Amino acid sequence: MRFWWKAAAGLLLALGQASGAQAAWVQAQTRHFTVYSEGNDAKLRGFAERLEKFDYLLRTVTGVTDPERGSPVKVYLLDNVGQVRALARNPNIGGFYATSDRSAFAVLSRGGKTSQFDFGAEEILFHEYTHHFMLHHFPAAYPAWYVEGFAEFFSVVKFADDGSIIYGNFVMGRAPGLMLGAPYPVKNLFARNTDGLSLRDGDRYYGRAWLLTHYFQYNAQRRAEFRRYLNDMANGVPDMRAESYFAGGFAALDKALDESLRKRKMAASKLTPGEMKIDAITLAPVDAAQGDLIDDELKIMYEPRKGDLPSLVRSIRATAAKYPQSAYALALLAEAEWKAEQKDAALADADRSIALDPKSARAYAVRAQVLLERAHESDKAEDWKAALTAIVRANKADTEDPVPLALFYRYHAMRGGKMPDIGYEGLYKAYTLLPQNPDYRFNFAEAMAARGNYAWASTLLDPIAYSPHGSEMREAALRMKADFDAQAAKKKPAGTPPPGS
Repeated sequence: MRFWWKAAAGLLLALGQASGAQAAWVQAQTRHFTVYSEGNDAKLRGFAERLEKFDYLLRTVTGVTDPERGSPVKVYLLDNVGQVRALARNPNIGGFYATSDRSAFAVLSRGGKTSQFDFGAEEILFHEYTHHFMLHHFPAAYPAWYVEGFAEFFSVVKFADDGSIIYGNFVMGRAPGLMLGAPYPVKNLFARNTDGLSLRDGDRYYGRAWLLTHYFQYNAQRRAEFRRYLNDMANGVPDMRAESYFAGGFAALDKALDESLRKRKMAASKLTPGEMKIDAITLAPVDAAQGDLIDDELKIMYEPRKGDLPSLVRSIRATAAKYPQSAYALALLAEAEWKAEQKDAALADADRSIALDPKSARAYAVRAQVLLERAHESDKAEDWKAALTAIVRANKADTEDPVPLALFYRYHAMRGGKMPDIGYEGLYKAYTLLPQNPDYRFNFAEAMAARGNYAWASTLLDPIAYSPHGSEMREAALRMKADFDAQAAKKKPAGTPPPGS
């Protein structure tokens, strides 16, 4: 998630808070995105088209030709930034990106920019989607500044009237941090992470990270140094001295960056319309029950606090009562009840949902979770069979839903005994569908370690262990990596050269 959005910038995104009749939700479906917006917004199609063009830009620039799509990213456009902040429980942001166990999603305000130094909704989303794209296609142990600098580099694109996309533009939202006061030193930029940065230093950090990324992108000689540095870091070369990779060291880089800022015009690139191939975009009204539940569903998806769950269940139950024939509403209610540890109610409402829609993967997944716990407690063959049946039916209902796939692995892990290959395959597919979800990444890494593949298990944890932002999860990943690396070293034959040598 992006942390360094200025409070002032977020305030500029806010629209009027006036209340009125709630507009119906509309959905735009593209190849890589599902966009939800309140009201029959004529701009929704254009917004969805720009998202697809942006995805195509990233694929073109990075050379990604992998046909696998992964799970589409859901984008929710709310009326104002206050709603976004309330949902995120953070007063200083204009939008955010996260993952649930089922999808990656972004939540933004529909408000436009009121200043060139403001961060608009599209810039926030492009930054976050670049992180998402990197995690999907290029997960590795990148330096923190490059993770953020790469996302900043692509956050500001211009869609020209002729249909082309201009990228590599100056990030005006970082201009104050870049132009005012002392520049953020390159040697500090190469610190392992962003821990301890103040809001002011964070803005300077992001700006300098963008500038350094831009500099390497358009300087052929330096690009070779940079690639060697990145390759060695990704390959785990021990005792790396970052400064030694660059001619003249950090002092020379500082000087070069200062000089590049003084140029009247900085380099940028263009992708022409003839180079872009965008699939069809369809707009449709969102089902009334689903539309009325979006606010509560977002709360379920985004790390609900345990104390908030009972009231959230009551709210969803009240909405579901308005739509007694909605399998969607009942499945969401069952999921909320499961999270709130109301297990009997969760099973009953999952069964009601299935009765209305025998292909409700979500309801079958809740049913499976309840029955798995029951089977673990009773250890009765009929309970294990019932849980497995629910998992299989959930998978058949939606083969691209990672939840049933992960549950299948969990079923075998809970039952004990040798894990069948199909269990590993299910967990692997869940991971490949949503590699941005840290739980799937952790679980798959642990599964690979259980199979004795410690080196791969360690590598899988790199994006979390080398995250720019501190968290308990990052510390756990570092501890696990150290253990996996030690186990891998024991298995490595004597005399084997280190990676990258």
